[in-house]
Amino acid sequence: MNTGSHIGRAHRQGNGYGAAHTLPEMWVNPKDCSVMRLIPAGEFMMGSTLEQIEAARLMDIGGHEFTLLDETPQFRASVPAFCIGVYAVTNQQFAKFLSEMRPAPEQLKLWCPVVAPERIIVPATEDEHYHAVRGFEQHPVVHVSWFGAEAYCRWAGLRLPTDIEWEKAARGTDGRIYPWGNDWDDDFLRWHNTARGGATTAPVDAYPQGRSSFGIFQMAGNVAEWCGDWYQWDVYHRYSIGDLRPPVKGEMRVVRGSTCLGWKKILFRCAHRRGNDPAVVNILYTGIRCAADVPVPSEIKLAQGISGGTALNGAVHHSVRHIRAICRAAHASARLDGRFVPES
Repeated sequence: MNTGSHIGRAHRQGNGYGAAHTLPEMWVNPKDCSVMRLIPAGEFMMGSTLEQIEAARLMDIGGHEFTLLDETPQFRASVPAFCIGVYAVTNQQFAKFLSEMRPAPEQLKLWCPVVAPERIIVPATEDEHYHAVRGFEQHPVVHVSWFGAEAYCRWAGLRLPTDIEWEKAARGTDGRIYPWGNDWDDDFLRWHNTARGGATTAPVDAYPQGRSSFGIFQMAGNVAEWCGDWYQWDVYHRYSIGDLRPPVKGEMRVVRGSTCLGWKKILFRCAHRRGNDPAVVNILYTGIRCAADVPVPSEIKLAQGISGGTALNGAVHHSVRHIRAICRAAHASARLDGRFVPES
């Protein structure tokens, strides 16, 4: 499985997987029970115009501090079909990964520069397992470096999304400002205004009203998310003329989305992007969202009975119990408990 920064095998083959419409719209990854959504091939509007940037800088007090030039120019990108996680990776999923991988202390520090003891408990002996703290099982894993995110995806047989894939999954095909539309709503995401009383993150299936048009949860708020690509501030100039190959080198990796502690609306726009040192977690609430190439592996457990098209947004949230049942069946032979998919 290729875990590098690329648009996917379909891009290299140049055919966009024209048969992608025959694939299931949703499926459950058998390794870690991530619920994956097929994003069909096609164009979408990426980036921002200079007028949109000026409007964004007026959203907040102090918004003028953001130049946002790495979002320009705006262009239409043709993206092959790919799959992306409906939810961010949870503490429970990440604890399972650590228990199987058994990283040495230096490896653990590279993957998780700050292990949050209030979320994941590190085993005291070799006979014990990592496990999520009770009550935080379905919250997103946080304080993960790019190396930890990439290692998790590789372990799960998946990969990190590209910069372009992430924005399409968040923005849809209508060029919207936020995942849910063009109008701001305090109650559609986890940010500082909804993380009150010392609270930080929310469960990964919270705020269903803030889903993207593809039914993807929390592409704004709760945690920021790593992409596979190197960060290059002016790469959109090359993208805009049709060369969508990601940068081949750099010093920082792309981070998308914003966190539960963010308080400026400008940070939660689908077009917002930034770079971060891949080994340093100075954006503490940074987590993971997995992606995958198509076609879907033959061994996946299909999330049957989930309708698509215009009914998708209603169907995803109300079908989570069904997805959990499939996940339990997928792991029965491995004697796993199948609790990785969030409660409805």
